[in-house]
Amino acid sequence: MKFRVPTAGFAALGVLSSLALSGGIAAADPGQDGVLKLKELTQQAEQLIGSVQSAQLDLDKKLKILDEAEQKHAADVAALTAAKDQLAVHQGFVDTAAAAIYMGGRTDGLNAVLTAASPAALIDELSIQKMMTDEMTTQMQGYHRISQEAQAVEAASAESAVQAKVAADAAAALRADLQKKQSELQTKVALVKATYSSLPAPLQTVLGPGAAIPTVGMGGLVPNARALAAYIIATYPGVQSIGGVRSDPLPDHPSGRAIDIMIGGDMGLGDAINADVLSKAGQFGVSYTMWRVASHFDHVHVTVN
Repeated sequence: MKFRVPTAGFAALGVLSSLALSGGIAAADPGQDGVLKLKELTQQAEQLIGSVQSAQLDLDKKLKILDEAEQKHAADVAALTAAKDQLAVHQGFVDTAAAAIYMGGRTDGLNAVLTAASPAALIDELSIQKMMTDEMTTQMQGYHRISQEAQAVEAASAESAVQAKVAADAAAALRADLQKKQSELQTKVALVKATYSSLPAPLQTVLGPGAAIPTVGMGGLVPNARALAAYIIATYPGVQSIGGVRSDPLPDHPSGRAIDIMIGGDMGLGDAINADVLSKAGQFGVSYTMWRVASHFDHVHVTVN
């Protein structure tokens, strides 16, 4: 969730608050307390928005770590499977050789001398035995080497499994914290809107619709993004909040070319805003939108030129 009242609306709110505190608005004015309360709630909402943004960034980083840990564990599991397959091949030869020796198939030279029928047969048998001994030595060396490698890979797989579990638990904790902050923000935004609606009509006119929609990061927006945010505020009072410039690994938000239009759980409102923005792509210099895709079900992301 990524999110200041438009400059004019916030300035008007500040002026009215100052007048109320200095007595410029009659004490009997029913809107006096409402204006002060609206300003206070708006500031609280903006602070919560900042908390939500920070929590989202923390979660995104942790999810990246989790993805890397899961990939590492998957690679370790694959390597362990391959090592066990190779080990099985060498194990088969070792088992066969051991069985042959057990059954009397000795491979030493003395046994050849004692059993050879002739000198020529002895030479042949010694030659064969040397080949068998060399092959057995090679197989045994391979068996021990791969056995050691399999043990190392198995240890690495166990370690990466632990790391993946730790990352998953941390991500779950951050996700729960983010959801809690989002819930608090939705409650605060609802109070902002309710307080705005309770103000007398003349005060609502002075403040403008933007006073009911908390926003952050508006100051650093490029002209197209600023104009689009003003249009959304004036056209869609159901919008929960709007976010502009913020820290992000991608350049859109830090450069001031993107806004996030938060719609809460109103998917119909998100559909309408996304379609409207795309239909006015030329007017606002829209480069692209993101809606109803991963991590974009509670807000419409718009990047402009």
